Amino acid sequence: MLVGLFILAVCLVIFAVYAAVMGVVIYNSSDPHISFFHPQLFFTITVITLAVIFIGSAIKISALSKGGGYVAERMGGTLVSPSTQDPDQRRLLNVVEEMAIASGTPVPPVYLMETEAGINAFAAGFSPGDAVIGVTRGACQQLTREELQGVIAHEFSHILNGDMRLNIQLMGYLGGIMVISAIGETILRSTNFRSSRSGRSGKGGGQVLILAFLLLVIGYLGVLIGRLIQSAVSRQREFLADASAVQFTRSTGIADALKKIGGFPDGSKIESPGAGEACHMFFSKAIWSLFATHPPLVDRIQKIEPGFTGVFITETIPANPVNGIQPLAPMQSGRDRPTPADTVRNSVGNITPDNVAYSAAVLAAIPEPVKEEAKDILGAWAVVCALLLDKAPEQRQNQIRALGRTASDPLLRQLAIVTPRIKGLAPELRLPVLDIAVSALRQMSPEQYAVFQEHIRILVEADGKMSLFEFVLKEVIHYRLQAVLVPSGPKVPYRNISPLADDVAVLLSALAHAGHRKRSSAEGAFQAAVVALPLRGEKMTLRADLSFAALHQALERFARASFGVKKAIFDACCQCVLFDGTVSVTEAELLRAVAYAVGIPVPPFAEIAGIRQ
Repeated sequence: MLVGLFILAVCLVIFAVYAAVMGVVIYNSSDPHISFFHPQLFFTITVITLAVIFIGSAIKISALSKGGGYVAERMGGTLVSPSTQDPDQRRLLNVVEEMAIASGTPVPPVYLMETEAGINAFAAGFSPGDAVIGVTRGACQQLTREELQGVIAHEFSHILNGDMRLNIQLMGYLGGIMVISAIGETILRSTNFRSSRSGRSGKGGGQVLILAFLLLVIGYLGVLIGRLIQSAVSRQREFLADASAVQFTRSTGIADALKKIGGFPDGSKIESPGAGEACHMFFSKAIWSLFATHPPLVDRIQKIEPGFTGVFITETIPANPVNGIQPLAPMQSGRDRPTPADTVRNSVGNITPDNVAYSAAVLAAIPEPVKEEAKDILGAWAVVCALLLDKAPEQRQNQIRALGRTASDPLLRQLAIVTPRIKGLAPELRLPVLDIAVSALRQMSPEQYAVFQEHIRILVEADGKMSLFEFVLKEVIHYRLQAVLVPSGPKVPYRNISPLADDVAVLLSALAHAGHRKRSSAEGAFQAAVVALPLRGEKMTLRADLSFAALHQALERFARASFGVKKAIFDACCQCVLFDGTVSVTEAELLRAVAYAVGIPVPPFAEIAGIRQ
């Protein structure tokens, strides 16, 4: 639909430009019988207009390819530091961390639109890996924790449903259509400037002024068409995101947030000049437009609360400004729980209230000093290094000595502080701690990242061997940070699973051996996974000679596969891991590393951690 509407918009703009040019020609012609349609001129104008629109869209898309952070900064957003001490911002970051851990996506950077008093928010980016969340000061200050959680859940729905990429593409397409207006405005200003310098316009100058004015009008026709496209694409997705937010949180907090928008003087209005091109991305209506990009507030609320009578909330200051985490039962660890394979496969891209409760319990279970250390680059760097230290004192000392040859003194001092805090960390908390640390590490420069990778290599190789957890950590770091800090060009994807058969055998063998000590059990898990693969005539056998290098290469190739191929591989992995109906922490970590590598958002296995509500 977006492509069809864009083509229609381009055609209308071409006809409008041609009509404007012919209008100027006819105005200056003394021939009363001049024909309005000139095929050669029409063809020339079509080519030029298409080129202008294409170049405008290409430039816009190229700028937007910098990621969600670029969009947020254009909106006037400022990155919220993970180490902020502001209570409202801390609450916001905590809610975002909860939803990220619950959905199995990277913890996105959060941008605060400090000058915006309206209650609004948005998600921007091409993928969950480069997504950001933007929130206005009004939303941060005027919503209770439950309401804020509903708004953030709404935005995570856009992340999980792939709406962000569509939104970015829409901004790029509209940038090309609206460039005609910019050209007309530039010509108009330039002509006015020259006229004022010369003191007269003349007939030639008048023609240029008329053409510039017509281009400006046509440009605003493009803006109008753009608003129509934004409206057509956006409205139904907002209903879906609202429903998902209620499903995710088992709460009507999002309905109360919408009621506050209706009763709040500033509503959801955005003052930023960039709001027009991105109005379809916001939680609620950002600007006034003839074609609304969002359904009416009353309709949205009534979908959630059918008995809503239209009475909005006018008390915007929360009764309890602190709104801390609701107390939950403590985490129980150390047991494997039965988990059906279909449960894991069907959880891809979905969040349940149990996932949200689990993520809240995880954050509550992580020692506060560890969370605080992971909020800045140096502390997060030390946390990752501490996670790699061996339990055996002698091996740990060897690792620290090897690291000391290249690491800075501040890092070594920080590591000495962090190590005792990490030492008693429950195994199921290691990946959540890593997720929190990665959020701060995304602020590293590419040069810092190179040094960081070298430190990881030193710690892993200090004892001459690599454990499965060390491999998982390296893969998580690679896929969570590499694309953000060291982006590479597009790669040709694998659209068929057949060329990846050997790599699939390597991965399934690793999973089978990780979860089953007996050869017969591992063989059964492996064959159960092979049966689930869409392969015909491929004979696959359980590998005994495995290496982490081969496993890394397999994940690298899977990362380049199409989504359908990735999903088929992940489904087979679920069959392998859940062959015996239980999942160990080791299996869960490896399976999560696979999900990270192929970019599939998988909520945590709440059953494994033994969460009890």
